[in-house]
Amino acid sequence: MEEKIDFEVSIFEKKRSWYELALAAVLFSIFIYLLIYVIYSCCFDTSVVIITKRLRGLIIIGGFCIAYGLKFSMTKNMLIDLDTSIIVSRYVVGPFSYDVNSKVTEFEYVSFFKNKLDCYGTNLWYVKNKHYKMYDFNNKEAAYQFALDISNKLNIDLLDATEKGNFVWIEKENLK
Repeated sequence: MEEKIDFEVSIFEKKRSWYELALAAVLFSIFIYLLIYVIYSCCFDTSVVIITKRLRGLIIIGGFCIAYGLKFSMTKNMLIDLDTSIIVSRYVVGPFSYDVNSKVTEFEYVSFFKNKLDCYGTNLWYVKNKHYKMYDFNNKEAAYQFALDISNKLNIDLLDATEKGNFVWIEKENLK
């Protein structure tokens, strides 16, 4: 029997909207149709040229369908266990999940910044120059609030790196 691990910090991404899930279902269905079509044609066609063209189509169109189907249906959850200093990134697609564990020695600070796509990202920094990329946000206030919540829960510093070359440490005592 597996032992249950209690995480001090659990961050769950919101559920996907119905139209994203519907689009993902259509893309997955196209991939399954193409796969069945290629298998069927491999059984009954003897022409190597036709089979090669259909396999190439499966790889190109099927790869596109799988990639975007996963993009529209996947959510990322983040779990932090302070006792064992483990960050678990859990990627969930329907009933299936995949965990990526990252061992961390000591958390240093949380930063939020503006990236090249005019979105705001958040990073959790540990051991000098190593960091864990957490989430991206559309506006600065959401990124700031998320980074502030994480820094309060982990009791670490907060860095505003939204302006290039002008990093500002935010004093949390003034915010309470």
